[in-house]
Amino acid sequence: MIATSRHSLRKAAAAAAAAAARRQYSATSTLKDRIVIAVGGNALQRRGERLTIENMLKAAADMAPTLAALSKDHELVLTHGNGPQVGELALERSAATFDVLGAESMGQIGYVLAQALSSAGCTTAPIICQVVVDPQHEAFRDPSKFVGPIYGAKEATALSQSLGWVMKPDGEYFRRVVPSPPPKE
Repeated sequence: MIATSRHSLRKAAAAAAAAAARRQYSATSTLKDRIVIAVGGNALQRRGERLTIENMLKAAADMAPTLAALSKDHELVLTHGNGPQVGELALERSAATFDVLGAESMGQIGYVLAQALSSAGCTTAPIICQVVVDPQHEAFRDPSKFVGPIYGAKEATALSQSLGWVMKPDGEYFRRVVPSPPPKE
């Protein structure tokens, strides 16, 4: 389940709670169930707003009460996307590789979510992880993960030609795409 707005987060959380109520995950936990909630990177940025820490904190604060309510009876594991955030970092540091930018954005998003949840009375432990991917995976030949801001057609063409970026349509606009192969480990 991927939540990309406050409404869909509440809907996803309710569905997760119902599904989790049907299974027990641990005999040692005082909580009944573990719920895994995936927060899309776009859930921390409203379309049309600048991607700033302040705006990400506001969006996280909006979702925190719903997550805090779920945490009273369940162990929560949040996972998140990072397309807008890693794309913004790539604009700031063009020489950095995407593994480093990905780790930086994970830390940034983990911090933002932890701050919002702490304000709602939840204890958190953000974790940054690494994965191993197949370097021969098709995703490297046909990238499809959107990162960064949207561009008009002319600007997208210019960026593609001048920087070698792969650009693909995202609705009526264009965005940069990068490889995102599935993890092997």
